[in-house]
This record gives sequence, C-alpha cells and structure tokens, in this order.
Amino acid sequence: MYYGHEETKKLSQEALLDVAMHIVHAVQKAPQITGHLEIKTAVVTGDELLPIIELLEEVGEDEMVLWMDGMSYRTAYEEGTPPVLLLLGADLTKSKSNWDCGACGFPTCGEFNRYSKLHHGMGLSSFGPSCMLNTLDFGIASDWSCAAASKYDIENRIHVSIGLCGLYLAYIDDVSSMIGLSIGPVKEFWYYNRPIWTRKYDKEFNRSFFLEIMRTQYPSMFQTFTGNAHPPIKDYDKWWDKDAQDFVKIDADPEINAVKDGLVGKIMSIVPDKRARVEEFKARAKEEGRS
Repeated sequence: MYYGHEETKKLSQEALLDVAMHIVHAVQKAPQITGHLEIKTAVVTGDELLPIIELLEEVGEDEMVLWMDGMSYRTAYEEGTPPVLLLLGADLTKSKSNWDCGACGFPTCGEFNRYSKLHHGMGLSSFGPSCMLNTLDFGIASDWSCAAASKYDIENRIHVSIGLCGLYLAYIDDVSSMIGLSIGPVKEFWYYNRPIWTRKYDKEFNRSFFLEIMRTQYPSMFQTFTGNAHPPIKDYDKWWDKDAQDFVKIDADPEINAVKDGLVGKIMSIVPDKRARVEEFKARAKEEGRS
C-alpha cells in the first residue's frame, strides 16, 4: 500500500482524533493533591466546533484575545484543517478533602462548602467560588494534557478563552471550570505566530491597531530611560520630534469600563441559541453511545 503526499497530509489531519484520545489517558493519569477531583473530558471536532467559533467571534468584537482565537479557529476550519478540541472540566466548588488548609479564605472546608452552596457566581474564566486544592488538581491535569500533546510533536495550545466558551455553552455538564486544549491543525506555530495577523498586517493596521495594542500591553518595551520618573513612550514615527510626548499614566477609562460591564450581558444574550445547538450534539452522541 502506498500513500502519496496529499493523502498523508489528509491522514495526519484525521489522526488528530487519535492523538486527542491518547491525551485523555494523560489527563486521567495525572497525579492529584486531593485524589478526589473528577476531571471530565469531551472531544469536539468538525461542525460541532461552530458554536464555539461563533461565540468567540461575536464576543471578540470587544475582547481582542477572543477575536484572535476565534479567527484562528475560523481560518483553520475554512481551510479544511480544523483543530480537534479537547475540553477538560471539573467542579471546583466543593471541597472533599477536609484538610482545612484555609487557602480559600475560610478556616474550614465545611464553612467553605456552606458558603459555596449558597453563593455560586460567574467569574472571569469560571464559576465559583473554588476550592484552591481542587484548582491545583485541575491545573495539574491541564499541564499533563499539554505535556502529552508535546510528545506527539503536534501543534497545540491550552486556551482559557475556548474553555470559557465551552463552559457557557455546556459542552460538559455539571462543571464550574473548563479549559480547552486545541490539537492541530497540522501546521507550525498556528496559535503563536497567528497567521491571521500576517494576513491583516500592513502599515495602516500597524499604525491604527497593532502598535497601539502593543504600547498598551507592554509599555515598558517602548519607554525611554525611566530615571526621571516620567519616561516618554516611543513609537516608530520620529517620537523625539513630537511637540507633546506620550507618557504612561494610570487612569480610569469610562469607555473600557462600560465595555467590560456589558460583556457578561452580551454573552448571556448570545448563549441560549448556541447552547441549544450544543444540546442537540450531545443528545445525538448519547443516542449513538458516544456520551
């Protein structure tokens, strides 16, 4: 039997599913501090990625990282090389260790559990409150998933953003936190070089968007000598000739605060329709014995 170049590329893409299943072995084998946390997993491929992609794109209008992840997924999907997504979830809101370590802020596990039962809420990337020992165990399992993926020399990246979308859309039931491991596409540095950037990148994009983002997120990379306590910020357009320099300043930004305040409401307005589609996926998987 002989497989030529195009066929081997196709088969390598299809083999991502096998890699995902082997990574599940690592997740289930990962050592735990408590020994009590159940790590749940789900694998998502093909069209069943679309609710996550769409949610990333829509919320990404206000959050750049979500936009980048959504566009990276969208581009791979449209090129016919979608990643295989391994979702890891766990309920971190119940302590079963009875160690009374106090890391959660409560003196005993019993007090934490009583509070948690009555005060579930939405956090930045999970629902809480969370037992800190459970959080460590969940992080260990996530680390082991990444380590397993690296052994296959396969493109991968662990995403809080994609896990959060999976959590909102209930790809896994009865969990308070979720994280997503993207496996593939079979390309180099897809989630680090971000090809979508290079396709958009030109002088105008650099001036109007990218440079401003970089200056905002990494101001120390653009500062001059800091000894006078007010170092001006450099850009690439003869910054030394400017009549008025730009400086780093900590200040309230009403526009950004308004966007942040409205983000959860926006997500909640988008989620119901997409969650209904996910429930259809899950019901079909249950009928076919894949739940």
